Amino acid sequence: MSRFSKLIEELEDLQQQDIKNSAKVFSITATLSTRLHELLNTVENSSKALPESKITKEELIKRYGNYNNAYATYKKAYGIKCRKGWQHFLKAIEGLSPPISLEERVEKLEETVKILVKILIEN
Repeated sequence: MSRFSKLIEELEDLQQQDIKNSAKVFSITATLSTRLHELLNTVENSSKALPESKITKEELIKRYGNYNNAYATYKKAYGIKCRKGWQHFLKAIEGLSPPISLEERVEKLEETVKILVKILIEN
């Protein structure tokens, strides 16, 4: 076999391997995309299914510690302004969902990464 024939054969083998690898990547991408759409639909539907409930002063104190922390958090997240006092504050945040803290965002991101890794391992 000539040297050129060997090179051509090696190139064809590499091309075949490249096609197989591309197919695997496409398959994994399609699976991940499908799974992410399912997760997003699940999250969307679950948030719509939750009834709007009023947040109480006790829940806010438990979550944020005091009035000032709760007010600062909501002001930063939603830009609310109201007169000082729990009564006015509770009226101002009525219907708003509690802002998600950085720690909660990280936890959700970690959970999503675990799910994606699991999907990758399965495929």
